[in-house]
Amino acid sequence: MDTLSTAFPSEGLDPETCRRARLSRDPRFDGEFFLGVRSTSIYCRPICPARAAAEHNVVYFREASQAAEAGFRPCLRCRPEAAPGSAAWQGSSVTVQRALRLIREGALNTATLAALCERLGVGERYLRKLFQRELGVSPNAVAQNQRLLFARQLLQETALPVTDIAFAAGFGSVRRCNSAFRVSFGKPPSAMRRGRDPATPGQSIRLQLRYRPPYDWEGVLDFFQRHAVSGVESVQDGVYHRQLRWPGNGGAITVRHRPADRAILLELRLDHLADMMAVVQRVRRMFDLDANPGVIADSLARDPALAALLERFPGVRSPLCWSAEEATVRAIVGQQVSIGAARSVCSRLADATREPGQGAGFPTAAAIAALDDSHFAMPTRRRDTLRAVCRRLASGEPTSAQALLAEPGIGPWTVAMIEMRGEGRPDAFPPRDLGLMRAWEALPDAEAPLDHACERWRPWRAYAANLLWLSLGA
Repeated sequence: MDTLSTAFPSEGLDPETCRRARLSRDPRFDGEFFLGVRSTSIYCRPICPARAAAEHNVVYFREASQAAEAGFRPCLRCRPEAAPGSAAWQGSSVTVQRALRLIREGALNTATLAALCERLGVGERYLRKLFQRELGVSPNAVAQNQRLLFARQLLQETALPVTDIAFAAGFGSVRRCNSAFRVSFGKPPSAMRRGRDPATPGQSIRLQLRYRPPYDWEGVLDFFQRHAVSGVESVQDGVYHRQLRWPGNGGAITVRHRPADRAILLELRLDHLADMMAVVQRVRRMFDLDANPGVIADSLARDPALAALLERFPGVRSPLCWSAEEATVRAIVGQQVSIGAARSVCSRLADATREPGQGAGFPTAAAIAALDDSHFAMPTRRRDTLRAVCRRLASGEPTSAQALLAEPGIGPWTVAMIEMRGEGRPDAFPPRDLGLMRAWEALPDAEAPLDHACERWRPWRAYAANLLWLSLGA
Protein backbone atom coordinates (compact mmCIF):
# COMPACT_ATOMS: atom_id res chain seq x y z
CA MET A 1 0.00 0.00 0.00
CA ASP A 2 1.31 3.43 -0.91
CA THR A 3 1.94 5.79 1.97
CA LEU A 4 -0.45 8.69 2.16
CA SER A 5 2.27 11.24 1.62
CA THR A 6 2.62 9.98 -1.94
CA ALA A 7 -0.87 8.56 -2.43
CA PHE A 8 -2.67 11.81 -1.77
CA PRO A 9 -0.88 14.65 -3.56
CA SER A 10 -2.12 18.16 -2.99
CA GLU A 11 -3.70 18.44 -6.43
CA GLY A 12 -6.21 15.64 -5.74
CA LEU A 13 -6.96 12.10 -4.66
CA ASP A 14 -5.54 9.09 -6.45
CA PRO A 15 -8.59 6.95 -7.41
CA GLU A 16 -6.58 3.72 -7.57
CA THR A 17 -5.15 4.17 -4.08
CA CYS A 18 -8.62 5.07 -2.78
CA ARG A 19 -10.05 1.95 -4.42
CA ARG A 20 -7.48 -0.33 -2.81
CA ALA A 21 -7.89 1.39 0.56
CA ARG A 22 -11.67 1.02 0.65
CA LEU A 23 -11.62 -2.61 -0.56
CA SER A 24 -9.06 -3.52 2.12
CA ARG A 25 -10.85 -1.33 4.70
CA ASP A 26 -7.41 -0.18 5.77
CA PRO A 27 -7.90 1.85 9.02
CA ARG A 28 -4.85 4.00 8.21
CA PHE A 29 -6.96 5.76 5.60
CA ASP A 30 -9.93 6.38 7.88
CA GLY A 31 -10.78 10.09 7.73
CA GLU A 32 -8.30 10.78 4.92
CA PHE A 33 -11.06 10.51 2.32
CA PHE A 34 -14.73 9.63 1.97
CA LEU A 35 -16.54 7.75 -0.78
CA GLY A 36 -19.97 8.42 -2.22
CA VAL A 37 -22.04 5.61 -3.72
CA ARG A 38 -24.13 6.89 -6.63
CA SER A 39 -26.63 4.03 -6.56
CA THR A 40 -27.65 4.75 -2.94
CA SER A 41 -26.72 8.47 -2.61
CA ILE A 42 -24.86 7.55 0.61
CA TYR A 43 -21.31 8.57 1.55
CA CYS A 44 -19.11 6.42 3.79
CA ARG A 45 -15.74 6.08 5.45
CA PRO A 46 -13.24 3.74 3.76
CA ILE A 47 -13.64 1.30 6.67
CA CYS A 48 -17.43 0.99 6.26
CA PRO A 49 -18.55 -2.62 7.01
CA ALA A 50 -21.28 -2.51 4.32
CA ARG A 51 -20.86 -4.53 1.16
CA ALA A 52 -18.38 -2.81 -1.12
CA ALA A 53 -20.00 -1.01 -4.04
CA ALA A 54 -18.94 -1.49 -7.63
CA GLU A 55 -16.18 0.93 -8.58
CA HIS A 56 -18.21 2.56 -11.37
CA ASN A 57 -20.74 3.64 -8.73
CA VAL A 58 -18.15 5.22 -6.43
CA VAL A 59 -16.84 8.78 -6.28
CA TYR A 60 -14.16 9.98 -3.84
CA PHE A 61 -14.03 13.14 -1.71
CA ARG A 62 -11.34 14.66 0.51
CA GLU A 63 -13.80 16.14 3.02
CA ALA A 64 -17.18 14.94 4.29
CA SER A 65 -18.58 18.38 3.53
CA GLN A 66 -17.73 17.89 -0.15
CA ALA A 67 -19.78 14.69 -0.25
CA ALA A 68 -22.69 16.40 1.48
CA GLU A 69 -22.53 19.32 -0.94
CA ALA A 70 -22.69 16.85 -3.83
CA GLY A 71 -25.99 15.48 -2.49
CA PHE A 72 -24.83 12.36 -0.64
CA ARG A 73 -26.26 11.45 2.80
CA PRO A 74 -24.08 10.19 5.70
CA CYS A 75 -23.99 6.42 6.16
CA LEU A 76 -25.89 5.11 9.18
CA ARG A 77 -23.48 2.19 9.66
CA CYS A 78 -19.96 3.65 9.53
CA ARG A 79 -21.03 7.10 10.83
CA PRO A 80 -18.76 9.61 9.04
CA GLU A 81 -19.04 11.96 12.01
CA ALA A 82 -16.96 9.49 14.05
CA ALA A 83 -14.01 9.45 11.63
CA PRO A 84 -10.68 10.99 12.66
CA GLY A 85 -10.11 14.39 11.11
CA SER A 86 -8.10 14.86 7.94
CA ALA A 87 -4.45 15.65 8.45
CA ALA A 88 -3.12 19.17 7.94
CA TRP A 89 -0.42 18.10 5.47
CA GLN A 90 -3.01 17.37 2.77
CA GLY A 91 -1.98 20.40 0.76
CA SER A 92 -4.52 23.09 1.61
CA SER A 93 -3.22 26.58 2.25
CA VAL A 94 -2.46 27.70 5.78
CA THR A 95 -5.44 30.07 5.63
CA VAL A 96 -7.84 27.25 4.71
CA GLN A 97 -6.38 25.01 7.43
CA ARG A 98 -6.87 27.72 10.06
CA ALA A 99 -10.37 28.44 8.81
CA LEU A 100 -11.32 24.76 8.93
CA ARG A 101 -10.01 24.46 12.49
CA LEU A 102 -12.02 27.48 13.64
CA ILE A 103 -15.15 26.29 11.84
CA ARG A 104 -14.82 22.89 13.50
CA GLU A 105 -14.65 24.72 16.83
CA GLY A 106 -17.95 26.45 16.01
CA ALA A 107 -16.70 29.83 14.77
CA LEU A 108 -19.66 30.15 12.39
CA ASN A 109 -22.19 28.98 14.98
CA THR A 110 -21.91 32.10 17.09
CA ALA A 111 -20.52 34.66 14.63
CA THR A 112 -20.70 35.64 10.99
CA LEU A 113 -18.39 34.81 8.12
CA ALA A 114 -17.18 38.41 8.24
CA ALA A 115 -16.08 37.92 11.86
CA LEU A 116 -14.24 34.73 10.93
CA CYS A 117 -12.46 36.53 8.09
CA GLU A 118 -11.42 39.27 10.50
CA ARG A 119 -9.84 36.68 12.79
CA LEU A 120 -8.01 35.22 9.79
CA GLY A 121 -6.97 38.61 8.43
CA VAL A 122 -8.50 38.04 4.98
CA GLY A 123 -11.54 39.30 3.06
CA GLU A 124 -14.77 37.35 2.66
CA ARG A 125 -14.49 37.13 -1.09
CA TYR A 126 -10.93 35.87 -0.89
CA LEU A 127 -11.82 33.18 1.69
CA ARG A 128 -14.77 31.97 -0.39
CA LYS A 129 -12.47 31.80 -3.41
CA LEU A 130 -9.89 29.74 -1.46
CA PHE A 131 -12.53 27.29 -0.22
CA GLN A 132 -14.02 26.90 -3.68
CA ARG A 133 -10.59 26.34 -5.25
CA GLU A 134 -9.26 23.88 -2.66
CA LEU A 135 -12.40 22.16 -1.34
CA GLY A 136 -15.12 22.95 -3.86
CA VAL A 137 -17.51 24.07 -1.12
CA SER A 138 -18.19 27.30 0.76
CA PRO A 139 -17.21 27.96 4.41
CA ASN A 140 -20.89 28.02 5.38
CA ALA A 141 -21.45 24.63 3.76
CA VAL A 142 -18.57 23.18 5.80
CA ALA A 143 -20.05 24.68 8.97
CA GLN A 144 -23.52 23.30 8.22
CA ASN A 145 -22.14 19.81 7.61
CA GLN A 146 -20.10 20.06 10.82
CA ARG A 147 -23.24 20.94 12.78
CA LEU A 148 -25.13 18.05 11.24
CA LEU A 149 -22.45 15.44 11.97
CA PHE A 150 -21.83 16.70 15.51
CA ALA A 151 -25.56 16.67 16.28
CA ARG A 152 -25.78 13.12 14.99
CA GLN A 153 -22.90 12.03 17.21
CA LEU A 154 -24.66 13.54 20.22
CA LEU A 155 -27.87 11.71 19.26
CA GLN A 156 -26.02 8.41 18.93
CA GLU A 157 -23.81 8.63 22.01
CA THR A 158 -25.64 10.76 24.59
CA ALA A 159 -29.06 11.05 26.18
CA LEU A 160 -29.28 14.83 25.77
CA PRO A 161 -32.73 16.17 24.74
CA VAL A 162 -33.02 17.07 21.07
CA THR A 163 -33.47 20.72 22.02
CA ASP A 164 -30.11 20.77 23.85
CA ILE A 165 -28.44 18.93 20.98
CA ALA A 166 -29.69 21.47 18.45
CA PHE A 167 -28.13 24.35 20.39
CA ALA A 168 -24.96 22.43 21.30
CA ALA A 169 -24.37 21.69 17.61
CA GLY A 170 -24.84 25.36 16.70
CA PHE A 171 -28.15 25.20 14.80
CA GLY A 172 -29.64 28.05 16.81
CA SER A 173 -33.12 26.49 16.88
CA VAL A 174 -34.79 23.09 16.92
CA ARG A 175 -36.60 23.96 13.68
CA ARG A 176 -33.32 24.44 11.80
CA CYS A 177 -31.95 21.22 13.24
CA ASN A 178 -35.07 19.26 12.20
CA SER A 179 -34.93 20.75 8.71
CA ALA A 180 -31.23 19.85 8.24
CA PHE A 181 -31.85 16.25 9.37
CA ARG A 182 -34.83 15.80 7.08
CA VAL A 183 -32.82 17.07 4.10
CA SER A 184 -29.73 14.93 4.87
CA PHE A 185 -31.28 11.79 6.39
CA GLY A 186 -34.92 11.92 5.39
CA LYS A 187 -36.01 11.71 9.03
CA PRO A 188 -36.09 13.97 12.11
CA PRO A 189 -33.40 13.85 14.82
CA SER A 190 -35.68 12.02 17.27
CA ALA A 191 -35.89 9.05 14.87
CA MET A 192 -32.13 8.49 15.10
CA ARG A 193 -31.87 7.84 18.82
CA ARG A 194 -30.91 4.49 20.26
CA GLY A 195 -33.56 4.23 22.93
CA ARG A 196 -31.62 6.15 25.58
CA ASP A 197 -33.40 7.54 28.60
CA PRO A 198 -33.50 11.36 28.82
CA ALA A 199 -30.48 12.93 30.49
CA THR A 200 -30.90 14.35 33.97
CA PRO A 201 -29.86 17.96 34.72
CA GLY A 202 -26.17 18.23 35.61
CA GLN A 203 -25.37 14.80 34.21
CA SER A 204 -21.99 14.54 32.52
CA ILE A 205 -21.78 13.93 28.78
CA ARG A 206 -19.64 11.15 27.35
CA LEU A 207 -18.32 11.03 23.80
CA GLN A 208 -15.91 8.70 22.06
CA LEU A 209 -13.24 10.51 20.04
CA ARG A 210 -11.53 8.14 17.64
CA TYR A 211 -7.97 8.11 16.34
CA ARG A 212 -5.83 6.17 13.87
CA PRO A 213 -3.81 3.50 15.69
CA PRO A 214 -1.26 2.99 17.04
CA TYR A 215 -1.55 5.63 19.76
CA ASP A 216 1.11 6.26 22.40
CA TRP A 217 -1.30 6.92 25.26
CA GLU A 218 1.39 6.49 27.92
CA GLY A 219 3.59 9.12 26.27
CA VAL A 220 0.76 11.62 25.90
CA LEU A 221 -0.45 11.08 29.45
CA ASP A 222 3.09 11.45 30.78
CA PHE A 223 3.37 14.81 29.01
CA PHE A 224 0.22 16.14 30.66
CA GLN A 225 1.23 14.76 34.05
CA ARG A 226 4.67 16.39 33.96
CA HIS A 227 3.20 19.76 32.91
CA ALA A 228 0.07 19.67 35.08
CA VAL A 229 -0.72 23.00 36.77
CA SER A 230 -1.96 22.52 40.33
CA GLY A 231 -5.64 23.37 40.73
CA VAL A 232 -6.22 23.32 36.97
CA GLU A 233 -5.37 19.81 35.80
CA SER A 234 -4.14 16.48 37.08
CA VAL A 235 -3.52 12.87 36.07
CA GLN A 236 -4.80 10.18 38.41
CA ASP A 237 -4.96 6.43 37.78
CA GLY A 238 -4.40 6.86 34.07
CA VAL A 239 -7.10 9.51 33.64
CA TYR A 240 -6.61 13.16 32.72
CA HIS A 241 -8.71 15.75 34.58
CA ARG A 242 -9.00 19.46 33.78
CA GLN A 243 -11.05 22.41 35.01
CA LEU A 244 -12.34 24.78 32.30
CA ARG A 245 -13.03 28.48 32.62
CA TRP A 246 -13.64 31.21 30.06
CA PRO A 247 -16.00 34.20 29.78
CA GLY A 248 -19.59 33.17 30.35
CA ASN A 249 -18.89 29.48 30.81
CA GLY A 250 -17.00 26.90 32.81
CA GLY A 251 -16.89 23.20 33.49
CA ALA A 252 -14.60 20.21 33.64
CA ILE A 253 -13.39 17.35 31.47
CA THR A 254 -11.91 13.93 32.06
CA VAL A 255 -10.18 11.87 29.38
CA ARG A 256 -9.42 8.17 29.51
CA HIS A 257 -8.16 5.67 26.95
CA ARG A 258 -10.33 3.07 25.21
CA PRO A 259 -7.79 1.10 23.14
CA ALA A 260 -10.31 -1.59 22.16
CA ASP A 261 -12.43 1.12 20.49
CA ARG A 262 -9.42 2.97 19.06
CA ALA A 263 -10.70 6.02 20.87
CA ILE A 264 -10.44 8.15 23.95
CA LEU A 265 -13.52 8.63 26.10
CA LEU A 266 -14.26 12.29 26.84
CA GLU A 267 -16.48 13.06 29.80
CA LEU A 268 -17.44 16.69 30.13
CA ARG A 269 -19.58 18.97 32.24
CA LEU A 270 -20.37 22.45 30.95
CA ASP A 271 -22.36 25.30 32.40
CA HIS A 272 -23.62 26.12 28.91
CA LEU A 273 -23.80 23.62 26.04
CA ALA A 274 -23.20 26.21 23.31
CA ASP A 275 -19.44 25.73 23.72
CA MET A 276 -19.52 21.94 23.49
CA MET A 277 -18.34 21.75 19.89
CA ALA A 278 -15.37 23.99 20.67
CA VAL A 279 -14.47 21.89 23.72
CA VAL A 280 -14.59 18.62 21.77
CA GLN A 281 -12.40 20.00 18.99
CA ARG A 282 -9.89 21.40 21.46
CA VAL A 283 -9.63 18.01 23.16
CA ARG A 284 -9.02 16.40 19.77
CA ARG A 285 -6.17 18.85 19.19
CA MET A 286 -4.75 18.50 22.71
CA PHE A 287 -4.47 14.73 22.37
CA ASP A 288 -3.44 14.91 18.68
CA LEU A 289 -6.15 12.48 17.62
CA ASP A 290 -6.07 13.45 13.95
CA ALA A 291 -2.43 12.54 13.32
CA ASN A 292 -1.64 9.74 10.89
CA PRO A 293 1.05 7.66 12.65
CA GLY A 294 1.73 5.51 9.59
CA VAL A 295 2.73 8.46 7.43
CA ILE A 296 4.80 10.03 10.23
CA ALA A 297 6.62 6.78 11.03
CA ASP A 298 7.38 6.06 7.36
CA SER A 299 9.04 9.46 7.05
CA LEU A 300 11.00 9.54 10.32
CA ALA A 301 12.14 5.91 10.12
CA ARG A 302 14.44 6.85 7.23
CA ASP A 303 16.79 8.10 9.95
CA PRO A 304 18.26 4.97 11.64
CA ALA A 305 18.55 6.78 14.98
CA LEU A 306 14.84 7.62 15.03
CA ALA A 307 13.80 4.22 13.64
CA ALA A 308 14.83 2.58 16.91
CA LEU A 309 12.82 5.13 18.91
CA LEU A 310 9.74 4.59 16.73
CA GLU A 311 9.84 0.90 17.64
CA ARG A 312 9.98 1.79 21.34
CA PHE A 313 7.24 4.42 21.12
CA PRO A 314 4.81 3.37 18.36
CA GLY A 315 2.11 5.90 17.60
CA VAL A 316 4.02 8.90 18.96
CA ARG A 317 1.92 12.05 19.23
CA SER A 318 2.64 15.76 19.65
CA PRO A 319 0.23 16.92 22.39
CA LEU A 320 -0.95 20.53 22.62
CA CYS A 321 -1.96 22.93 25.36
CA TRP A 322 -5.62 23.90 25.73
CA SER A 323 -5.10 27.08 23.68
CA ALA A 324 -2.42 29.06 21.88
CA GLU A 325 -2.69 31.70 24.60
CA GLU A 326 -1.96 29.13 27.30
CA ALA A 327 0.95 27.73 25.27
CA THR A 328 2.40 31.23 24.96
CA VAL A 329 2.29 31.82 28.71
CA ARG A 330 3.81 28.40 29.43
CA ALA A 331 6.60 28.92 26.88
CA ILE A 332 7.66 32.27 28.33
CA VAL A 333 7.48 31.01 31.91
CA GLY A 334 9.50 27.94 30.89
CA GLN A 335 12.43 29.85 29.42
CA GLN A 336 15.69 28.49 30.89
CA VAL A 337 14.00 26.70 33.79
CA SER A 338 13.00 23.09 34.45
CA ILE A 339 9.53 21.74 33.74
CA GLY A 340 8.89 21.47 37.49
CA ALA A 341 9.88 25.08 38.10
CA ALA A 342 7.70 26.32 35.22
CA ARG A 343 4.77 24.31 36.51
CA SER A 344 5.15 25.85 39.98
CA VAL A 345 5.15 29.39 38.55
CA CYS A 346 2.03 28.68 36.47
CA SER A 347 0.32 27.22 39.54
CA ARG A 348 1.06 30.42 41.49
CA LEU A 349 -0.35 32.53 38.65
CA ALA A 350 -3.48 30.36 38.55
CA ASP A 351 -3.98 30.78 42.30
CA ALA A 352 -3.44 34.53 42.11
CA THR A 353 -5.99 35.02 39.32
CA ARG A 354 -8.70 32.74 40.71
CA GLU A 355 -11.78 34.79 41.64
CA PRO A 356 -14.12 33.83 44.51
CA GLY A 357 -17.08 31.79 43.34
CA GLN A 358 -15.46 30.86 40.03
CA GLY A 359 -14.13 27.48 39.05
CA ALA A 360 -10.46 26.83 38.64
CA GLY A 361 -8.87 27.29 35.26
CA PHE A 362 -5.65 28.33 33.60
CA PRO A 363 -5.22 32.11 34.01
CA THR A 364 -6.16 34.32 31.08
CA ALA A 365 -3.65 36.71 29.53
CA ALA A 366 -5.69 39.69 30.75
CA ALA A 367 -5.68 38.39 34.34
CA ILE A 368 -1.91 37.80 34.30
CA ALA A 369 -1.21 41.26 32.89
CA ALA A 370 -3.16 42.80 35.78
CA LEU A 371 -1.13 41.10 38.56
CA ASP A 372 1.39 43.01 40.64
CA ASP A 373 5.08 42.11 40.80
CA SER A 374 4.78 39.91 43.90
CA HIS A 375 3.08 37.12 41.93
CA PHE A 376 5.86 36.65 39.37
CA ALA A 377 8.49 34.22 40.66
CA MET A 378 10.90 34.92 37.82
CA PRO A 379 13.60 37.38 36.76
CA THR A 380 12.50 40.96 36.09
CA ARG A 381 13.13 40.81 32.35
CA ARG A 382 11.07 37.66 31.93
CA ARG A 383 8.28 39.16 34.02
CA ASP A 384 8.24 42.25 31.80
CA THR A 385 8.20 40.08 28.69
CA LEU A 386 5.32 37.99 30.03
CA ARG A 387 3.31 41.08 30.93
CA ALA A 388 3.92 42.74 27.55
CA VAL A 389 2.90 39.63 25.62
CA CYS A 390 -0.16 39.08 27.82
CA ARG A 391 -1.30 42.65 27.18
CA ARG A 392 -0.89 42.04 23.47
CA LEU A 393 -2.90 38.82 23.65
CA ALA A 394 -5.59 40.44 25.78
CA SER A 395 -6.03 43.23 23.22
CA GLY A 396 -7.68 40.76 20.87
CA GLU A 397 -5.46 41.49 17.88
CA PRO A 398 -4.51 38.41 15.82
CA THR A 399 -1.06 37.35 17.02
CA SER A 400 0.92 34.48 15.55
CA ALA A 401 3.95 32.96 17.22
CA GLN A 402 6.27 34.41 14.57
CA ALA A 403 4.85 37.91 15.18
CA LEU A 404 5.99 37.70 18.82
CA LEU A 405 9.66 37.72 17.75
CA ALA A 406 9.40 41.51 17.74
CA GLU A 407 8.86 41.47 21.52
CA PRO A 408 11.96 41.80 23.75
CA GLY A 409 12.74 38.50 25.44
CA ILE A 410 11.14 36.32 22.75
CA GLY A 411 13.52 34.18 20.74
CA PRO A 412 13.37 31.23 18.31
CA TRP A 413 13.06 28.62 21.09
CA THR A 414 9.99 30.31 22.58
CA VAL A 415 8.38 30.77 19.16
CA ALA A 416 8.97 27.12 18.26
CA MET A 417 7.40 25.93 21.53
CA ILE A 418 4.34 28.11 20.91
CA GLU A 419 4.05 26.77 17.36
CA MET A 420 4.35 23.20 18.61
CA ARG A 421 2.18 23.30 21.73
CA GLY A 422 -0.21 26.11 20.79
CA GLU A 423 -0.60 26.15 17.02
CA GLY A 424 -0.06 22.45 16.39
CA ARG A 425 2.59 22.95 13.71
CA PRO A 426 3.88 19.45 12.82
CA ASP A 427 7.26 20.80 11.67
CA ALA A 428 7.98 23.03 14.70
CA PHE A 429 11.34 22.29 16.31
CA PRO A 430 12.87 24.27 19.20
CA PRO A 431 16.52 25.07 18.35
CA ARG A 432 19.24 24.58 20.93
CA ASP A 433 16.89 22.81 23.34
CA LEU A 434 19.14 21.22 25.96
CA GLY A 435 16.89 18.20 26.47
CA LEU A 436 16.76 17.46 22.76
CA MET A 437 20.52 17.79 22.39
CA ARG A 438 21.12 15.49 25.35
CA ALA A 439 18.66 12.90 24.01
CA TRP A 440 20.16 13.03 20.51
CA GLU A 441 23.73 12.63 21.73
CA ALA A 442 22.70 9.57 23.74
CA LEU A 443 21.48 7.69 20.66
CA PRO A 444 24.03 5.19 19.31
CA ASP A 445 23.19 5.89 15.65
CA ALA A 446 23.28 9.68 15.97
CA GLU A 447 26.13 10.93 13.79
CA ALA A 448 25.39 14.40 12.43
CA PRO A 449 24.86 17.34 14.81
CA LEU A 450 21.22 17.79 15.85
CA ASP A 451 20.76 21.09 13.99
CA HIS A 452 21.77 19.33 10.75
CA ALA A 453 20.03 16.01 11.38
CA CYS A 454 16.67 17.66 12.12
CA GLU A 455 16.48 19.01 8.55
CA ARG A 456 15.99 15.42 7.37
CA TRP A 457 12.90 15.06 9.53
CA ARG A 458 10.73 17.64 7.77
CA PRO A 459 7.76 18.02 7.80
CA TRP A 460 7.41 16.01 11.02
CA ARG A 461 10.09 17.56 13.24
CA ALA A 462 7.64 18.15 16.11
CA TYR A 463 7.07 14.39 16.31
CA ALA A 464 10.80 13.75 16.20
CA ALA A 465 11.21 16.19 19.10
CA ASN A 466 8.57 14.33 21.11
CA LEU A 467 10.33 11.04 20.39
CA LEU A 468 13.60 12.43 21.70
CA TRP A 469 11.97 13.86 24.83
CA LEU A 470 10.28 10.51 25.46
CA SER A 471 13.63 8.73 25.27
CA LEU A 472 14.93 10.79 28.21
CA GLY A 473 12.37 9.23 30.53
CA ALA A 474 12.51 5.71 29.15
